[in-house]
Amino acid sequence: MPRPLVVFDTETATTRGAPHLLEIGAVRIEDGDITGHFEALVRPEVRIDEFAFHVHGIDDEMVRDARPAKEVIAAFLAFAGDDWLVAHNAPFDAGVLAFEAARYGLTLPSSPLIDTLKLSRRYLPEASDHKLDTLTAHLDIEVEVHHRALADAVSCSRVLEACIERMTADDAACSGEALFFELLARGSSRLTLASAAPQTPRIPTRLRGLAHACRDRSAVTLLYGEDGAPARLPVAPRLLFKLGARDYLEAECVRSGTLKTYRLDRVQRLVD
Repeated sequence: MPRPLVVFDTETATTRGAPHLLEIGAVRIEDGDITGHFEALVRPEVRIDEFAFHVHGIDDEMVRDARPAKEVIAAFLAFAGDDWLVAHNAPFDAGVLAFEAARYGLTLPSSPLIDTLKLSRRYLPEASDHKLDTLTAHLDIEVEVHHRALADAVSCSRVLEACIERMTADDAACSGEALFFELLARGSSRLTLASAAPQTPRIPTRLRGLAHACRDRSAVTLLYGEDGAPARLPVAPRLLFKLGARDYLEAECVRSGTLKTYRLDRVQRLVD
């Protein structure tokens, strides 16, 4: 393959709500060989929830001395450069990086992003399902550990290799640059890291100050609650986002110093 590809994977600290990056791993593939790798743990601004821990086994102690997400993502982007990207279930991993980029004002690249989940459904249809664990077993790929970022990036690269073998067997003319554009046609939905940015909700007039507070990193007090006597909550807003059918505010609670998520429909108004 004449064009380098960077295959990456992420693990998260949370399994519900907005994602928080916990680990990222990547390998660079050139002419079918791994020629470089990137691996980093992240010190998240939230506690690792128990469901996430049971998936990857990373606990708070393991990331106590890790770098923050802003530094790790900047280092990963420097490693990836302008190379095309590959991930398994790419919308998930792109979303993880996009949320962190939105929190810190980072600019993500618009490099093409290929999804091996889409490719495997087309070129490995006989697999019982198309989860990465299932595919590695189906292809007899030796894996020492699952659900750690670098190991899963390597597994993803092997799945990509198997899909390319099937692709070229079906079409002998699919080689060189033509191969890459076929990968893009079959394994991409025009998704990029940049286009995965979280949606910004429409802010009611009474809450317009939240957008300014996110931009300026200034504190505000929310009158928060649905019924009865609402609570007065001093917070430092970080991010406004839409997830599913609801709109949310991510903010640091001034009293506890912890990062929390608040439903916008429960914010009655801002207190001067």
